Amino acid sequence: MAQVYEGYSQLIDTTLTSKYLGFDKDITVTVPFEWQADVDRDFPLIIIFDRQNPRSHGYIINTIDYLTSNGQMPASIIISVASDEEHRLAETLHKVSSEDGLAKENEDFIFDELIPLAENKYNASKFRVLIGHSRYGYFTSSLLFSRINEINAIVSLSPFYTQKNVDLTDSILKLENKQLNTRKYYRFGTGGDFPDGFHKMDSSLQLIKNPNFNAKGTLFKEAGHNVTPGLTIGSALYEIFEDWSELQNIYFANEQLEVGIIDSLSKEIIASYGSELVFSLGVLNGKGWFFYGEKKYEKAILAWELLLKHYPNFSEGYLYIIEAKIQLKQDILMTVNQFEKSIHESEIFSVEEKEELKKELETLME
Repeated sequence: MAQVYEGYSQLIDTTLTSKYLGFDKDITVTVPFEWQADVDRDFPLIIIFDRQNPRSHGYIINTIDYLTSNGQMPASIIISVASDEEHRLAETLHKVSSEDGLAKENEDFIFDELIPLAENKYNASKFRVLIGHSRYGYFTSSLLFSRINEINAIVSLSPFYTQKNVDLTDSILKLENKQLNTRKYYRFGTGGDFPDGFHKMDSSLQLIKNPNFNAKGTLFKEAGHNVTPGLTIGSALYEIFEDWSELQNIYFANEQLEVGIIDSLSKEIIASYGSELVFSLGVLNGKGWFFYGEKKYEKAILAWELLLKHYPNFSEGYLYIIEAKIQLKQDILMTVNQFEKSIHESEIFSVEEKEELKKELETLME
């Protein structure tokens, strides 16, 4: 099913042979518009399980694309993992439930093979969101106990909480006194198939007062099992990144644009999320144009310099700085050289787009 995204593109479909699982895992890597392999800039990592379900998988990625393009969540690396029918049950079962269970091996595949690949080859940061449906809703929920300090957020769609000798609704209470290295988010949405499990998990979560554990579930009483992902994913991602969005809005609304405000907001983001989450390109760019429109050219330059610090391959930003410097009657030679170097190295513009940008530079210098 072909998908057209506004801010993302599919980078590669590939197959990993897992030494832990002992069989192949097919994955798709989807990257944001701003991504470039050789640029020193990392992005949050989102892992989506059950790539083999094109309807829900496509809806989840389109939701990420929609929220990112509207500046509601940071641009992220997305890795989608497929599970074939032969292995899906085993790779989400723990050995305490079945001697054929491969949940531990699946964890090792994710954290010792897949995530290192994402970090080393695709510029993924240490901020990690895992999204799973049904059996993978159960599996991702179980990671709250075994891997919670290695993840930042889990979104479980139509999860169930019990298997033979396992009851996650009881185990969740252990998080009350768990030492968490940063705030953790858990969002789950349940339809009409597992209401008892939902109520039991929801009741257990009410007893947890750990300030670093942020959990919330939603029950869609009449929703079918395969409808819950679409009903849950948008609000779940919004709530995970709501504080980030608030801090981004504080930046955009600040009329002083002192360096100190940037440092302060960055520290708040790291304190909340445990990682730096860069503001969206649109907001950083819009801030520059706001000041330019107000004829505050020095501040416009500062805003665009901040943009280029985080998005160095967005060569067009140098043209904006040149425009502002011309208004201030400042020397533009250094910025012209920076533009020419950037446009040569940037991979986010097509050949035709690069030629247009070069023509814009010629016009500015006339």
